Amino acid sequence: MTKKATKGPCALCGKDYARAGMTRHLESCLKKGSGATGHPGKSQRFFLVLVTGRYATDYWMHLKVAAGTTLESLDDFLRDTWLECCGHMSAFMRRREEIGMNRKVDRIFTPGLELEHIYDFGSSTELRVKVVNAFMGPVTPRKPVEMLARNEAPMIPCDACGRMPAATICKECQWEGEGWLCSSCAETHECFVDGEASCLPVVNSPRTGTCAYTG
Repeated sequence: MTKKATKGPCALCGKDYARAGMTRHLESCLKKGSGATGHPGKSQRFFLVLVTGRYATDYWMHLKVAAGTTLESLDDFLRDTWLECCGHMSAFMRRREEIGMNRKVDRIFTPGLELEHIYDFGSSTELRVKVVNAFMGPVTPRKPVEMLARNEAPMIPCDACGRMPAATICKECQWEGEGWLCSSCAETHECFVDGEASCLPVVNSPRTGTCAYTG
């Protein structure tokens, strides 16, 4: 989708890294206790989890997931951050077998484990969920899942002019692998002239341009 790997800031120290660099950085940053939050003197086990678009790999998040969290809570976080548009069904899968949403992550997660997450079994958005490592750290009340880092929005060039970043997606042209348009080109795009085609905004999510997702 883009030529340069997307970067994003670490929520603990503010430094920018690409996805792979951020994984290494966070393991170090978490061990140092940078930006630790929660109740002093209390700690619990948590997992560093990397979530990426299965096909749209420019989109990624590093999450801190408390050990007692259910997969349903993680699913809610993924929906709220990246996915929810029309209340579609979703599932976590391992080796093509579905895992119950009521399962707690500490009964499933081990460093190196990889799961698949699917949202919407029609116009699907598929994610890869990788458990990077486990740590002990402060308890954060009422935050079973926390964002530690997320990609900044990738720059997707306009299909019409090739110069400006796309802001709108034509749902008609998208079927032909086109239709990513900057604001100026969208004003004169043939599908929009008579209001016959629907359009979607370009948003920072692997579900951008899918179904009715608007962020």
